[in-house]
Amino acid sequence: MPFLLCLLLLPGLVCGVQSVKAGTSDVGYRIALIDRFYPPPQGFASDEDKINHGWLYGMVDLDADQQREPFYHGDLVQMIAAHPKLLFLRFPIRDGQPPMAEILSNLRQIRINQARRPIDALLLCWESSSLISAFERPLRLEHASHYRALVRDWGLSDPVWHTTYQIILQLQALARDGVRVFTIAGNGGRGMVNTFSFADGVTTVGASEPELSHFIASNAFVNRRAPAAYQFRRLDDGAGNPLGYDLNGDGCTDIPLQRLSGYGVAGQQYPKNYWQALIGSSFAAPAALKAELAGENQQCLPQ
Repeated sequence: MPFLLCLLLLPGLVCGVQSVKAGTSDVGYRIALIDRFYPPPQGFASDEDKINHGWLYGMVDLDADQQREPFYHGDLVQMIAAHPKLLFLRFPIRDGQPPMAEILSNLRQIRINQARRPIDALLLCWESSSLISAFERPLRLEHASHYRALVRDWGLSDPVWHTTYQIILQLQALARDGVRVFTIAGNGGRGMVNTFSFADGVTTVGASEPELSHFIASNAFVNRRAPAAYQFRRLDDGAGNPLGYDLNGDGCTDIPLQRLSGYGVAGQQYPKNYWQALIGSSFAAPAALKAELAGENQQCLPQ
């Protein structure tokens, strides 16, 4: 039986279908993205609920107004992957439901939709991780079916592991259908493995930065690496007036000033470089997907 199950990113680093504009009419790929997004599907009961929800699921307070910006984990994942060639179809994880069950439900819906609304790729930046020692040390790619069987057996007595095993089966089915499936290495460090990576045909993305090896998992199932650390940097116009923030270093305004919670407040200051970096394999996976499907050429989306 596993020692630890990681369902979310570590605290402080975080962790219906909604179409998002692609920026041009010649969309090359349709990407399904399962995650938490702002606003939540159920909306907000009050202004207080909106603020509290933001502190629970928001990730940055760029303008230091004591309210986190209206961008959740999935919004930031999509920013890193954004490109005019990519159209994202959002499958939200709802509040009040077990996240693994929500992921499984969304995967089943995606497969049902394949006949009439097919996707080209799936981006799943969540993890269900366990100690490598619960399987075998070192892990061996050729033993993946044995590892899947262990997860299946754990699920006979644990409903969360049962759901994890069903997710693995869904990921395999999508990969067999030709969908490019991207998941994450996980953020448990050297001794952990994201069991989603046991699914045949998936791309498991870890960090390209060697200095993050103590935090982001690296094992035999990590078959792609990409930058996993990102810093918000303010972009200005020619006169030095702030325009917004660039997250992935491509020189594009990912978050316009007008979308910040404190925009329009007299005397509001906007730091040139936000103090907190985004770090995690959740942010490596969208970079890897973008590089594979859209190439290295940067193009800004219209705001």
